[in-house]
Amino acid sequence: MTSRFPLKTIRSLLLAAAAGLYLLAVGAFAQGPAPQSFPAPTQITVQDDEADKSGTRLQIEWAMPTGAERVDEFVLEGYRIYAAEAGEELVPVEVVEGAETTEAVVRDLWPGKEYEIQVSAVYLPAGETWATDRKDPTRITAGGAVEALSAAVGPYQPIAAWYDFAESNVLAIALMYSLIVLLCFHFARRRDMYIRPIPGLQAVNDAIGRATEMGRPMLFISGLSGIGDIATIASMLILGHIARRAAAYETPIIVPCNDPLVMTVEREIVHQAYIEAGKPDAYEPQNIFYITDSQFGYTSAVDGIMVREKPAANFFMGYFYAEALILAETGNMTGAIQIAGTDADTQLPFFITACDYTLMGEELYAASAYLSRSPLLMAQLKGQDYGKVLLAAGLLAGVTLATIAVFAPQLQPWFDKLVAWLQI
Repeated sequence: MTSRFPLKTIRSLLLAAAAGLYLLAVGAFAQGPAPQSFPAPTQITVQDDEADKSGTRLQIEWAMPTGAERVDEFVLEGYRIYAAEAGEELVPVEVVEGAETTEAVVRDLWPGKEYEIQVSAVYLPAGETWATDRKDPTRITAGGAVEALSAAVGPYQPIAAWYDFAESNVLAIALMYSLIVLLCFHFARRRDMYIRPIPGLQAVNDAIGRATEMGRPMLFISGLSGIGDIATIASMLILGHIARRAAAYETPIIVPCNDPLVMTVEREIVHQAYIEAGKPDAYEPQNIFYITDSQFGYTSAVDGIMVREKPAANFFMGYFYAEALILAETGNMTGAIQIAGTDADTQLPFFITACDYTLMGEELYAASAYLSRSPLLMAQLKGQDYGKVLLAAGLLAGVTLATIAVFAPQLQPWFDKLVAWLQI
């Protein structure tokens, strides 16, 4: 018996094969190089972006492909820019939507390296909407997109401006301030420099003496910010001074922490203070401990310590949040002398109300220099003060010149040039 395929089966196989060949052809057409009938951009020019002083951008311009308005039911919808270091494979770095847009900027390049550039015209089937990938904006997701690549041009090199003359005023101010600090350091090493009395810092030694006389511990809290906060760093410098005095009088100091890194650093600071005082055996690391990083969990634990241990002196130094009033009120109820310092202006009213002394704003930063009298810290503090005086004098001079320019219009051009040079 002879077997044969039914006619319908043969016809179905032929149709399936034809459809497969058609899809393969379309896929190769969409993903591979564009046919010669799709014109590519021409007259590509690349130059350094003069507005970019860091040397990380190149400006690219090209001419719109000739006769590219509509080719074989495809429409020119935009462009894609390729770039790579000379000799390496070109990769897409920028996508430009719109056939009329013939310029782009390539960013995030390395100054001094040479790059090759290529521009492709992106064609979409008529009626298809332009779309790119959200995660990778250089990837075109519109169906049936065809690219016509131009020839690679280059190499081109982005140029960095090593010195920006427009920022000369910043350099002059930085050099002037550095000179002021160096001069202050020079004089601070030879004689004691005057710092106005700050009642809160004058009371620190009295608070330590009170705790020693009463035979009760002291409590030190360095705020709730992390190790990288400047207020925390300032509080640690104050802790070093208090720990040296506490070591000399053998007065216990309790330091509860809400950050493990802060706890580790504060243990080292207190340990070093006891070594400098000549009493390393009196150091008790268990008095500096971690509680929790939960804001009000930490606050509740510290309040419990205040009620149980009844410290004679409480020091609140650092950056605080809504827990400031809770801590200060609890310490006030236990009868402790309280000295607070913070640069959190929203919490200053609570500390002023519930504490005996309060360091406000920059007084917290000045505390370490005031207490230690270190020449380096004193020079920094005095340098900042002199810098502020010069800034205030500059503002006063500017107001005066602006007023004169109003009443003397002939001086206005000169005044405008001065303002343009001084503008930061």
